[in-house]
Amino acid sequence: MAAHIAWNVLKGGGYVTYVNLDDSPDALIELFTNFGWGLDKFIDEGKFKIIDCFSFRLGKLKRAVKGVTREQRLDDLNSMLYALHEEVPPASDDVVSLVVIDSINELMFRFEMMQVLEFIKSMRAIISKGKGATIVMILHTNTTVLEELAAHLEYLVDGVIATRIEPNLIELGIPLKQLMAKKMRGLPTNPLWVPYAIIDDGVHAVDPAKLAALVRERLKEAEAYKAAITGEEARHESGSQGKQ
Repeated sequence: MAAHIAWNVLKGGGYVTYVNLDDSPDALIELFTNFGWGLDKFIDEGKFKIIDCFSFRLGKLKRAVKGVTREQRLDDLNSMLYALHEEVPPASDDVVSLVVIDSINELMFRFEMMQVLEFIKSMRAIISKGKGATIVMILHTNTTVLEELAAHLEYLVDGVIATRIEPNLIELGIPLKQLMAKKMRGLPTNPLWVPYAIIDDGVHAVDPAKLAALVRERLKEAEAYKAAITGEEARHESGSQGKQ
């Protein structure tokens, strides 16, 4: 989803600074390529930059990747803030400057929660308010500690979009993705889960009629399966009684 947001900004003439912490620059470029989104033009124009916070681990195996304008170790958060200040172009009235942090989880593996929160506060002040840039931070809340961080962030940031897999449809074998705008400062929000799908060319809304038809089909399959199991159990019990 963050990649789709970034692509829309690039198509609109804006700037994107992508901070990759979880994976290599090659994997990031491949992600865009797989959706048919060519980045070469935007890289050549200086509109797409990668701050590489992953490849320092590779040592001699590291190789140059087009689009990487800065390699950054994660030794301290102040140096990362400085790198952002140096690399992120300022926004203007008609040009968007987007920063994607992918993801905050990696920082939580290395620093205390209060350090990460202070870094986010400083980034919000210097990069968002100072340069007018829009910052999209990704956080995977798969532990109690990360859920606690998410609760703090809801107070700090201007907007929160949550995503999940619809739990009631998992048993039917339908991994339906959903999103909800929990908070968007200055704008009205509707706290409803909205289904979406990621297909060949990015993120799209799910057709409600097609979803309803799929659910009905899976419910029929589940009922047929249940009936078959129940019938088999009944035959088994009948056979056992006959032998007695």
